[in-house]
Amino acid sequence: MTLSIKPQYDAKKLIGKEPHLNTTAVFLTILISCLAVITVVVIFAMYGSILFTSPMPIPTIDPGFTGSSRGPVSLSSAEIASTNPIPYTDLGSVNGFVMSSEGLPLDGALVVIYKHMGLANSADKSAGYSTSVMTESDGSYSFNSLPSGVYRFTVTYPDAAVQTIENYAISPSTSSSYVFRE
Repeated sequence: MTLSIKPQYDAKKLIGKEPHLNTTAVFLTILISCLAVITVVVIFAMYGSILFTSPMPIPTIDPGFTGSSRGPVSLSSAEIASTNPIPYTDLGSVNGFVMSSEGLPLDGALVVIYKHMGLANSADKSAGYSTSVMTESDGSYSFNSLPSGVYRFTVTYPDAAVQTIENYAISPSTSSSYVFRE
């Protein structure tokens, strides 16, 4: 006995008879793909800013800053004098010590100063000057020939603690001293 299997559907008969099935399948595939893309775009628009937030805070700009748009300019007093002549009598200095809470000198603390405004009686009214020094083994620091103005001091201690002193005025032709204590 021979067994014969008769196909229920003849492929030749189906081809060309029901073309709308193929068109419908293609149309549905395109529609579903477009919906998926639109969904991804909407989700990204709603929550994308979370994915691209900066891990570090963006610094604010002082309203008195008139320097480069890339941030504070760090120039030495000699560079300032060569680019923007400042009378010698308009320069001041500040020095001092950085001490631990126990009163011991701290070697290797970073002291940064930033001029955020000029003084009324100074020739140089510009802002944006900044410079930095590391403390010596005796905890001392010194800034000489600074354009007079109002400064912000930031001290970063060796243990990464930070202390800020705002609105420290450096007057023309004067020398002052400040002791930082952790």
